Amino acid sequence: MYIAIINIHGLVRSNNIEMGRDADTGGQTRYVVDLVKELSTREDVEIDLFTRKIGDKRLSKDYNKQIEEIGGNARIVRLPCGGVKYIRKEKLWPHVDEFVDSLIEFFRSEKRVPDIIHGHYADGGYIATEIASYFHTPLVFTGHSLGRNKLDYLKSTGVSDERIEDYYSMSSRIVQEERTIRKADMVITSTNYEREELYSSYKNRDLERFVVVPPGLDLDKFFPYYHYEIQDPSVTEEQKLAQFTMMKELQRFFTVPDKPIIMALCRPEARKNIDLLIEIYGKSKDLQAIANLAIFAGIRDDINTMEEGEKQVLTDMLLLMDRYDLYGKMAIPKHHNPERDVPELYRIVAMKRGVFVSAAALENFGLTFIEASAVGLPFVGTDKGGVQDIRKNCDSGVLVDISKPKAIHDAIHKILTDSELWDSLSQHGVERIRQVYNWQTHCDTYLAQLKRVMEEHKVKKTPDARYERSMAKRMSSLKYLLVSDIDNTLTGDADSVEELKKLLEEYRDTVGFGVATGRNVDSAKEILETYGFPQPDVLITSVGSEVFYGENLIADKGWSHFIRRRWHPRRIREALSGFGALELQPEEGSQRDFKVSYNVLDNSDMDSLMQKIKDALGKTKSSWHLVLSHDRFLDILPYRASKGTAVKYIAWKWHIDLKAVVTAGDSGNDADMMIKPLKGIVVANHEPALDSLRSMKNLYFAERSYAGGVIEGLRKFGVFPS
Repeated sequence: MYIAIINIHGLVRSNNIEMGRDADTGGQTRYVVDLVKELSTREDVEIDLFTRKIGDKRLSKDYNKQIEEIGGNARIVRLPCGGVKYIRKEKLWPHVDEFVDSLIEFFRSEKRVPDIIHGHYADGGYIATEIASYFHTPLVFTGHSLGRNKLDYLKSTGVSDERIEDYYSMSSRIVQEERTIRKADMVITSTNYEREELYSSYKNRDLERFVVVPPGLDLDKFFPYYHYEIQDPSVTEEQKLAQFTMMKELQRFFTVPDKPIIMALCRPEARKNIDLLIEIYGKSKDLQAIANLAIFAGIRDDINTMEEGEKQVLTDMLLLMDRYDLYGKMAIPKHHNPERDVPELYRIVAMKRGVFVSAAALENFGLTFIEASAVGLPFVGTDKGGVQDIRKNCDSGVLVDISKPKAIHDAIHKILTDSELWDSLSQHGVERIRQVYNWQTHCDTYLAQLKRVMEEHKVKKTPDARYERSMAKRMSSLKYLLVSDIDNTLTGDADSVEELKKLLEEYRDTVGFGVATGRNVDSAKEILETYGFPQPDVLITSVGSEVFYGENLIADKGWSHFIRRRWHPRRIREALSGFGALELQPEEGSQRDFKVSYNVLDNSDMDSLMQKIKDALGKTKSSWHLVLSHDRFLDILPYRASKGTAVKYIAWKWHIDLKAVVTAGDSGNDADMMIKPLKGIVVANHEPALDSLRSMKNLYFAERSYAGGVIEGLRKFGVFPS
């Protein structure tokens, strides 16, 4: 089984994960890497974890390696997306289609397609959904956190709608989550709460496709705290050094370092409510008397260089520390190694009979609660969210209503002062975490569910053998690809239309059929159906500004991403609004995202008008090109968009030799699809503008008109037998 796992944001590598370095490198990153590591030990599984290739000088060169091996049958594969700089996940949305194209190119170069594809978070889910559509592959989705829940939280804290959209790209996220949930063969959640409650606001939720699979934990790393006391020989020198180093780090903050520790470990995010925990501790002389407070809020060098939200949280922490005069009682270390030091921090706090606390109002899952419990450190957390499952399964902590500070205070105080309760919670955590949250059990369940999904997916395939193969396999199997204009090239003569239709059906296994037209996709589909042509493999529509595939008309969003550079249609319309000789075409479908279309009024001086149009557009700071047809219709397109460029893009994307592509047309608008190394057919009823191309050896000027000329040319080029 070949599994493709997609997790594009954050800093992803197999070792020394920089947990907490930023808001995007947290529990999700740890989960996918640990999942891949465990799967890599299975002989019957191959896994590629796909993430973003980052060449940022501020970061380790590890993130710029295209391939990172993990054992013998697993890899981290890094592909380009959104440049080389490291950017937060919300800024990746404009670039996700670039990742889709890079991933398709990777699979084509590897000459293999995954048996199943698993997307993580909304961005990975979007990419996985696109790839599953192209390759007809079963789709699995894990949300980790969800846009609708975050939207509710942000609104409840007073964040403006404008800020939510500008900073978080929330509408894009929610739309894609809904789409992925609708199309997924299986949605994996970590807890029942996530399945029943967090997804309840999504209209496409179908609980029959939801499966709860609790994640695992590296239990060799998170061994119980008392292994130091019994001098366990398996404890390494590196682990001993890490503990010694972190103890020294904490001691420099505390006046009385021997007291128990109230510990918090999280990213510096407002929703983690770090300020609430500091206020509870700062106002409580009882807690200050019996315990110190240690907060590990990410990794930082200079607060001023951090993201605005993180900067605010850390600044508030320092101000609260000063307000309550917690010097000597509160530690806020700047650095820790997430891979090496975090297990030791839990163990240090457990050895001092302290407590782990998260004041976040909602935890989708709660990886830190599992980590703390595994070493024997009791916890206090919210009574809402995935922690409920951990409490139910392990009985290793106390849940409270986070909106009631006194309840948090009392729970912390009770655990710190009740030795029997502390011992009971600690023992339960050590024992039961190992029974429920281990990677072997997780992967056994995960693989069993994947096999079930694959079997069900086979049953759901259409019985029509011609369409049973995915579009990607179809494109890669072609010996030739015909891309023809429609009007007056395919159409115009009923007898030759019937002749061409029969040949396309007869040679369908080796000859692909595509059209390139000025019509929009709906109009193109309608006229092809009217004439009874088979469903094209590819449709290039709206003068080359849109590309679609197959009977389901899958839009090529990579093409849209490619042509959108410096395209500003609103500026174009404003610049030409005062031209009396132009009127925007009013017909439905005439105006497209990447095409602005005008009618040119009769009796216009075309040379003068075109020059004035170019002068006006030159001031828009847009990149464009003009297509004038019959001196009556003017299309303005992105400068990269054309029929010819689209044909070459399709050939590149699907590894089709350009010499195997044959185009056909009748007008000057078709000329750019007839440039070497493409082969071109010019039908006999062509416009005079194409006569200037007669010297080109890659073209064939047919003696027959319309579809008959297309057939004649295809025989000439050896696509059909003579």
